[in-house]
Amino acid sequence: MYKEHRAFETPPDTCTIWKYMSFAKFVWLLARESLYFSRLDQYDDWWEGLLRRDRNVEGKKYIRYNKYINCWHMNDSESDAMWKLYGNPAGETVAIQTNVGRLTKSLEKCPIDVYIGRIKYEEKNIPEGNLYIPVLYKRKAFQHENELRLCISSPRNDNPPDFTQFKEALARFGIDNKSDLDILKEIGDKSIPVRVDLKQLIDEVIICPNSRDSLIDSVEYVMEGKVSKSKLRKSTI
Repeated sequence: MYKEHRAFETPPDTCTIWKYMSFAKFVWLLARESLYFSRLDQYDDWWEGLLRRDRNVEGKKYIRYNKYINCWHMNDSESDAMWKLYGNPAGETVAIQTNVGRLTKSLEKCPIDVYIGRIKYEEKNIPEGNLYIPVLYKRKAFQHENELRLCISSPRNDNPPDFTQFKEALARFGIDNKSDLDILKEIGDKSIPVRVDLKQLIDEVIICPNSRDSLIDSVEYVMEGKVSKSKLRKSTI
């Protein structure tokens, strides 16, 4: 369930949030009734979960390889930039619109502690003394994301598996040309599904501006609830 944490700055319940995703990922969410939490090291940004002074693998693995996140976009209205960032030319993208209050309530029956906080885009003067700090800071180049981040820790104490033993096992098979980071990226649980109450979570589903009518029909077929076309969709002249 949602749990407060001193390191996480959770916005007010009324804060509007969005999750842009492919139709395939949307169907996965409905089928599993779960949010998809990815391990920090699985993202394209190599600096995820990395403090400037944190250079060694052993020091990083319990942050980058033990913390899982699910990301939302904070905005009062839909974003053309987010459609372009997460969309595709085929027009098969949707966005879930909700607010922080609905999100936290949707997690009430989740057995895992879920922390929720806004990302701070800062590269200097980052505080210390908490393992979650690296999860909550990103470089200024990502400010356009205006991200709200959900975070959980691995429920398994052995995730990732023992790095030294795994590296020795690779060496026995003659595989010794992989970097430490490449090895860690491939082992352990790369994602964790977290159960949510979808009726509580989803306020409205928005269809991308360049969608085909078939996408609207498909979304209405797989879910019950309010489905709307993007307000950015071009009008017929």
